[in-house]
Amino acid sequence: MVEKLHPEELRYIHDEMVRHYGGIPGEKDPGMIEYVCQKPFVNLFGKEMYPSLFEKAAVYMIAIATGHYFLDGNKRTAVMAAYSFLMKNGYELIVSDDELFEMCIKVAKKEVREKELANWLSNHSCVSSGDYLDDEE
Repeated sequence: MVEKLHPEELRYIHDEMVRHYGGIPGEKDPGMIEYVCQKPFVNLFGKEMYPSLFEKAAVYMIAIATGHYFLDGNKRTAVMAAYSFLMKNGYELIVSDDELFEMCIKVAKKEVREKELANWLSNHSCVSSGDYLDDEE
């Protein structure tokens, strides 16, 4: 079963991006955070709109980068949300900072469609080793 990003997780991601890189904290419309967290899991007429994990990650990234749900740091939050969602579901995004930056700018400018981004995310991801979960030892 695919694990969703919850609104409190997305808010935490945003807060950390602003804390680490600077910017204005806060949301434009708090109700929209709940919406964007549900968006990748929408069913239309009993059919899942975004069936693959990478399509869902692409929806998170595009929606957050272009929807401007936060006062600042939307692109950074979008990238980290997609990354965190993939990690939460057993995949790690492996890409250079420059490539990731370029893709994020394309996403924000609406130069990339969901399917294209989903393919890019899939091609740049691998199954996570899970080492980050070994803190309980």
